[in-house]
Amino acid sequence: MDLRVRKPDGWTTVSLDDDDVEAVTVAGGRTDGHLSLTLIGVRSSQPNVRVQDVLDVDPDDESKLASEVPRADDGTCLPLDQLRPD
Repeated sequence: MDLRVRKPDGWTTVSLDDDDVEAVTVAGGRTDGHLSLTLIGVRSSQPNVRVQDVLDVDPDDESKLASEVPRADDGTCLPLDQLRPD
């Protein structure tokens, strides 16, 4: 499964092996004092696959996820919302 995600250095595509990954979930956490997302590719027979330091997931790819991307009221992903100047 390919997902377009925004990392600190810009948009990129990450690939999670379709043969082993049963579902992809989103978890929140902090990296260097800032909120970021971790995508978790859930596998039953092997350790889960993790993609860390994600700031956003392309809205066109959100339907591939088993859980929702946390967003502010205006639709901005919460990690990006937190980085916006006041």
